[in-house]
Amino acid sequence: MHAAPSPPAPGTASWPAWVAVLAHGIGYWLLLVLGFLHWHVATGLLFLVLWLLPRRQWPAVIVVTIVVRCLNGMLVGWRNGVEGGFLHYWHDAGSFLLGNFAEPFLAIAGVALLCRANVRPLALASVAGIERFLAAALVAAALLAGKDLAYVLNEGSVSDLRLALLVDTQRLGTDVSLLAFFFVKNLLGHFIGMLLVVPLGAWCVEARHRRGSRRILGEAMMLAPFFIGLLVLVALARDSNALAELLRMLVLVAVVVFSMRHGWRGAALSLWSASTLIALEDHLGFAAQWPVWLQLFIAIAGAMALMFGATVDGLRQQAGELAQAKRHQLRLAEELHEAALRNLKVEERERHRLAGELHDEFGQNLAALQTHLKLSAPDLAAAGRVGVVDRLLEITRLMQQNIGRVLDSLRPAALDELGLFGAIDRGSLRRLAEDAGLVFETRLEGDARLLARLNPVYRVAAFRVAQEAITNVVRHARASRCTLRLRVSARDGQLCLFLDIRDDGQGRVEQIRPGNGMSGLQDRVLALGGRLVISQRKPGLRVHAMLRQPLRR
Repeated sequence: MHAAPSPPAPGTASWPAWVAVLAHGIGYWLLLVLGFLHWHVATGLLFLVLWLLPRRQWPAVIVVTIVVRCLNGMLVGWRNGVEGGFLHYWHDAGSFLLGNFAEPFLAIAGVALLCRANVRPLALASVAGIERFLAAALVAAALLAGKDLAYVLNEGSVSDLRLALLVDTQRLGTDVSLLAFFFVKNLLGHFIGMLLVVPLGAWCVEARHRRGSRRILGEAMMLAPFFIGLLVLVALARDSNALAELLRMLVLVAVVVFSMRHGWRGAALSLWSASTLIALEDHLGFAAQWPVWLQLFIAIAGAMALMFGATVDGLRQQAGELAQAKRHQLRLAEELHEAALRNLKVEERERHRLAGELHDEFGQNLAALQTHLKLSAPDLAAAGRVGVVDRLLEITRLMQQNIGRVLDSLRPAALDELGLFGAIDRGSLRRLAEDAGLVFETRLEGDARLLARLNPVYRVAAFRVAQEAITNVVRHARASRCTLRLRVSARDGQLCLFLDIRDDGQGRVEQIRPGNGMSGLQDRVLALGGRLVISQRKPGLRVHAMLRQPLRR
């Protein structure tokens, strides 16, 4: 089986292959010249190009990289006046192969890890993507540092390159610590090079990452005086190494701040700025006293900043998604509330219509029947059937009472006549309680004027709660006292209605089953965005209802 070629990264598929490869060659040579032992940014560009381009273009990238490295080596040999050696620069053919041919293949090892983990530029914004990139970069950096170590072992000396000039050349001899020092510096240099270039490249090629770039770059420009000032202070403090080192560490404050403000993109940009400043100091002759420690600090701080920035971005994305979900949930809840309110209004209108028809039809017919019975009473008495009229009149009175109760359950007339509190305090509910021998106490609290602004649906719902609760007390509680407290107030643009009903009877919460009157009222109250709570007291039960109606100005 053959591995499928990696897809082109977004933003590169439309480029001709030769343009991308040529741009890589030019950029790679420029970064080779600008780079030095602690700052292998050319390695970062090679890693980035291999990662972005499809695998079918890797051979061209490899060839261009090798050619550029060969030409750069010959340029270095010419500028430094190297005589003899392989192609007037390399110690022998082995050094030539190690110095030029091994580099792209070792970088591919790290890129292959990213491709195998399916990490593309878009995925670099996640914590998992940053973790895999750092692991792949560390593997590639270790392999490249091992190659560099083999190179100097073969050559027998250690040198640094500054703008194509050989500097700080030392013979190896038997000093193992020099080799270890060289390996660590190159490992960190390659790692920092990838740390600087790859995130910025992913930022540039991925359209989603480019959103909001203008704001980030604008804030970065505002920090330019800070970096320039630090550079001047370091130059002035070159005689005080401790102060210079402290000033360099202050550069990384910008990395932390930008990571918090702009996530991994802010970390990448500020890390590049800080590292460029330190490299510029080195080129100007203000090198740090302990460059490896500075390298190590930049590498660790940069890796942690990218991780921290990706975490910040992830948290912001989650917060945005949660806020959007909350808005959607609130919109759905509002729509459900409006739908429930419409249904309840329709139900109340239908109850009102039925109550009107019952009153008109049965009420008038019963009244007419009573009139006819009274007119027929003398005739029935003459026929010797005196008791018949009385029995029929009693039946019609019972029918009128029953129809009155049905009408009251469909549409309490006292609500329209007396209002909510008046219907409870002076209407049928008080008669029901007192007829059962209950001591019925009522209390109104708050701003009573707000009751006039109560929507009829909410008013009926509150009355139904009171009606059902008092009916349960009369029928089942065996109580001697029942208190009802109604409180109305306005809060945050809402009219809040609290109804508290307590008794001293023998009722139990567990006796309330789904399907009875209180359960139905609970559904009605919930549909209106309120709450109905039934709790146990010693003795008795407590029914607490809360209704909230938006106040319209």
